[in-house]
Amino acid sequence: MTYLAKDRPIATKHIKWIAAALIMLSLLVGGLTLAPATGWASNIYDARILQRMKFSPNQRVKVKRIIRQSDREIAVVFRKHGINPKAKPEFDKLQRASSELQAIEAKEKRQMKKVLSADQYKTYLGLLQATAARVIKATRTKP
Repeated sequence: MTYLAKDRPIATKHIKWIAAALIMLSLLVGGLTLAPATGWASNIYDARILQRMKFSPNQRVKVKRIIRQSDREIAVVFRKHGINPKAKPEFDKLQRASSELQAIEAKEKRQMKKVLSADQYKTYLGLLQATAARVIKATRTKP
């Protein structure tokens, strides 16, 4: 057994599922920094893809478009489930939103794979995984 916040046990078999859901949350990538008017920039879910990766001018335009679309869809899901991206991640809310978020993740990954080179895509996935690890760690820490 693994224990999360408030010493709630969670079966190890669920860790992979939770990690996938949290990786999806990290798909706020650089999108939130594209739209600072939302007030969501620089939150725990932001992988800062646009700042950390090098893109050709053509790729940058396409990646921004993909990120903006995902950002809009994720914002709707976050509002629906009461997830505040600037607050400490709440496991229960993330779990309830996971299927919707995973669908957005899958769509974005398919789109990014068409735009990025194989090496860029590998870097992109690595940044998403690192962000997910940060979110998972935050759900385990006490306030």
